[in-house]
Amino acid sequence: MIRTGFSLAILLIGTIAVSAALPPFWQRKAEIQAILDSGALADVLERRGPIDAVERVGNDHYRVRAGGCALDVLIVDDASAAVMPGPRKFLLKLGELVCK
Repeated sequence: MIRTGFSLAILLIGTIAVSAALPPFWQRKAEIQAILDSGALADVLERRGPIDAVERVGNDHYRVRAGGCALDVLIVDDASAAVMPGPRKFLLKLGELVCK
């Protein structure tokens, strides 16, 4: 009985940790929101006009377009964040601004 209870407790802990991650829709929303809220991105694009598009190019890779310019943004794991169940902790890595 104790062994069964212990096994069940371990199983439940694993289930809780897995279920705490955000579903892909909400994770992508969080990433796009972080891009739009980024002060560093605003500083780079400030003279180019408002953002026209945020395009997902690939896994953890977005392209932000403003005016005739494009800026690649990479989503990288936040190594300084404690490893805990829950939404992914990430940082933005800005690429070089490319203008036509």
